[in-house]
Amino acid sequence: MSETRRVKISFATLMKRSWPVIALAGFLIFVLAALTIAIIINTHPFQKKSGPDGKDIVVPTTTARELVPRMLDGVQVPFEEAALQPFAVMVENSPDAWPLAGLAKANLVIEAPVEGSITRFLAVFDATTTVDQIGPVRSARPYFVDFANGLQAVYAHVGGSPEALSLIHVLSSFRNLDEFSSGKYFWRSSKRAMPHNTYTRIDLLRSAAEDKDWLTAPFRPWRYASSSESGDVRELTVPYPGVFSVRWSYNSSTGQYQRFQAKSEQKDADGASVKAANVVIFYSESQVLDDLGRLRIRTTGTGKAKLYRNGTQKEIVWRRRSGEWISFEAVDGSTVEFAPGTTWIEVVTTSAKNGSL
Repeated sequence: MSETRRVKISFATLMKRSWPVIALAGFLIFVLAALTIAIIINTHPFQKKSGPDGKDIVVPTTTARELVPRMLDGVQVPFEEAALQPFAVMVENSPDAWPLAGLAKANLVIEAPVEGSITRFLAVFDATTTVDQIGPVRSARPYFVDFANGLQAVYAHVGGSPEALSLIHVLSSFRNLDEFSSGKYFWRSSKRAMPHNTYTRIDLLRSAAEDKDWLTAPFRPWRYASSSESGDVRELTVPYPGVFSVRWSYNSSTGQYQRFQAKSEQKDADGASVKAANVVIFYSESQVLDDLGRLRIRTTGTGKAKLYRNGTQKEIVWRRRSGEWISFEAVDGSTVEFAPGTTWIEVVTTSAKNGSL
């Protein structure tokens, strides 16, 4: 009897001494339950609906993920995909390389002349884009290095001109992916003759960025906005010489410009047509650097430009400081708005005055 009483007294004493701990544990359980319910509600929002008997019932519903403009092209994407690492690939345009691969899937393309009156492309891709073949990949030029650097992009190329390689060497934090030193992120096609046989693809470029610990860095994006404005400017020509002459034809039903080169509709190797939502004519000056005809093109300062979107033509101004991405503004200084989607920048040059830039 005394033993039973001692047990009861001990239990009562234990409860008396432990009640703060028990109370705290109960409070924590309550808080945890409340947080769990809040998470469930936020993850699975509810709405009222009328039940079979006419009374309101509460049922789970789904809501669309918040979409924001992607920095590279203004297309609406989930927030976490809006500012991913861009990949810029140096793609050649020699007739021996036609048909090219990947241009139709690029989010941004810059075309500029190189030696011999040939043009070359800086094809820029968002990290979420699926492209199985891009190329042929060719050598770097300094002005393309400038543009890739302004975008904070991974720059894929095969070697380069002496000035381009020197520029790459002095640029801090430049994401340089040269096939000569990083060959596993490229391949050589047995179906093409050298030097028109080097290719890459998006998953290899993503792997390179991960392997080399290249983190995404911000750049100043353009402003994008949909517009009901439409014009009757249906054709524009880019005055590159010979077979490199370019014509863009506007389709009002799609709001897209179709690209023609050498008087034929340009298509990728897989048959995809090359189109753009915006076409920019970018005027600058060039200087011949050597006996091979390699060029230096001015990419900093200001210059004239024309923007074509929705069948309209606008006179605009480009501006760029060293290390930054290009900005555009209207002649009156107001902000230029691009149509969401792919933009092609066509660089058109005149000889630099006094022979230097």
